[in-house]
Amino acid sequence: MDGQAFFNRQLTVAKFPELDMIRAGAYDRYACAVNVSDIFRPEITDALRQRGVQIFWFPQGEAFGISLASLYGALRILWNAEKREQAVLLHCHSGHNRSVLVADCYYFLRTGQHRQQSGSLQPADCLRPKNQLFLNIDDGQLPGIYKMEKFLTCCRESFAENFPEQDRPLDWIRLQMQLSDSGF
Repeated sequence: MDGQAFFNRQLTVAKFPELDMIRAGAYDRYACAVNVSDIFRPEITDALRQRGVQIFWFPQGEAFGISLASLYGALRILWNAEKREQAVLLHCHSGHNRSVLVADCYYFLRTGQHRQQSGSLQPADCLRPKNQLFLNIDDGQLPGIYKMEKFLTCCRESFAENFPEQDRPLDWIRLQMQLSDSGF
């Protein structure tokens, strides 16, 4: 499956799932749910798990900077799901920033291009149609665009089957980006 097909058919960017909708089976098509909110709701997690959805939580805080380690983890799950042709629910609290940011990062990782401002990957009720990668860089939540592009390129390389250091991808990425003093 190519990156576009995954974005158009398998990846859903949304707000926190609603308990009633989970119980009604609205999320049963998803193999996994990736929560990138800094909020963990055990009742939502348990309900999804009971429906057979695998759960991943990579908390991203908007007030103190986006964690590249959490971003890496979420991107890795998307990569694996795409490889297996599985549907993914990618969500944050309201579906307007962090989940769209992760999708925008994955789009660049897969295509080497930035998602256009009016492109897909927006929840139906999204009020911000802009590329969240650019907005979070501008807000100081992420390193500059050059470092983020390099980070995402290094992530893609580390996800490849022939990656030379399978057990140490984050150390390798840190070295490649020369971010050892950046807190990453």
